[in-house]
Amino acid sequence: MSAHAPRPEGDASLTRRHALRGLLLPAAGLIGGCAAGQKSRTDITASASSVEIPEGLGTFVMNPDGTRSFKDHVLRDQDGNTLRFQSDLMKGHIFAANFMYVHCKGICQNMTTQMSLAYDLLQPIMGNPARFYSFSLAEDSPEDMKEYMIARGIYGRPGWLMLTAPREVVRDIRWGFGFFDPNEEIDQDLNGHTGMARFGNQKTDKWSACPALGSPQVIARGILGVMPVNERPQLAGIIRESDHPARRIPTAKPAT
Repeated sequence: MSAHAPRPEGDASLTRRHALRGLLLPAAGLIGGCAAGQKSRTDITASASSVEIPEGLGTFVMNPDGTRSFKDHVLRDQDGNTLRFQSDLMKGHIFAANFMYVHCKGICQNMTTQMSLAYDLLQPIMGNPARFYSFSLAEDSPEDMKEYMIARGIYGRPGWLMLTAPREVVRDIRWGFGFFDPNEEIDQDLNGHTGMARFGNQKTDKWSACPALGSPQVIARGILGVMPVNERPQLAGIIRESDHPARRIPTAKPAT
């Protein structure tokens, strides 16, 4: 769900079904099992002379060229390098992003495993043009993130960054990607954080989302799905060799 789309009324927590439905951007379709869309609605359109981002959680602006600009938050990666959210991570890039933290006792390790297997399938394009971003929800230190990555065999993989910043910064990024709950207490509860991955191509403003606990093939197809058709590589284990055969609907009757 975009932070600029209508939000559910009431203070009840989003159900799994509502959360997934909310992540579908307008003009949504299915790409490799993922919910995909392009150019979701926003309340602000940038003028040619200004890209000032309005106040509010998850706000962004649409630029005259059809791309969007987010707040240029400062983050640090697992090596302590300083990076800007819009300038260094979003602008011009194709990426998969998820939200987790080092000392998570729930789904985080499984998400990392599935994304690692997807990375293996995408190896030829990782780092250029594709990237993986794992945002820390708990202000993990660069040292802890590096240790986490080393322990799971993903440290040093081209294009994969773990990123940390104050919790409100990461919350704003999460809301900008459409992952939020209207109930404040639930939204801030680390034990119930989203298990979704957001895929994006900032240059074409194409976006999709899939469960980060899904199969590595589906996650990998999420990256390919936001790439222009003529730029998608033919990678073993990702591209289906043939379309699924059509099956007759038992209750269907021939047109007369």
